[in-house]
Amino acid sequence: MSNEAIRAAYQRFPHETLTINRNNRQQIITTADTFRAAVQVGVFMSLGATDLTAIAGAHQLGGLLFTARILPLRNGARHDTPARMGVMISHTPADEIDIHVLEYARGTDHTRLNGIYVDQLNAALLALDYDGITPLNPHYWS
Repeated sequence: MSNEAIRAAYQRFPHETLTINRNNRQQIITTADTFRAAVQVGVFMSLGATDLTAIAGAHQLGGLLFTARILPLRNGARHDTPARMGVMISHTPADEIDIHVLEYARGTDHTRLNGIYVDQLNAALLALDYDGITPLNPHYWS
């Protein structure tokens, strides 16, 4: 992960999502690898994903963080140029997945998805790549 991406992630996501202690290090890396393997390469390419890294996640059970290029919603309409956004995929205690997307430059939430299962992960991430008036493409996620 580049220094710029690390700095932006520390500034925008809660500090606890980026700390890994010795006790759960292998679990966090395994969870991130599982998420990375579950997402098809074309989905990452569609989002312009870069800087993939293992993180502790919102629930300290492991996760994956990456930078994506997504058209942001501003004043109820889509902006015409993509913004760099952080996409944090976290494993939950209920054995589900949470996705939190926020715009790095403005520090604003783009969207959150909770209670996703691994077989829905590709559709949920692909729904982020949308130019309509909602954060998610209803063709892929509703």
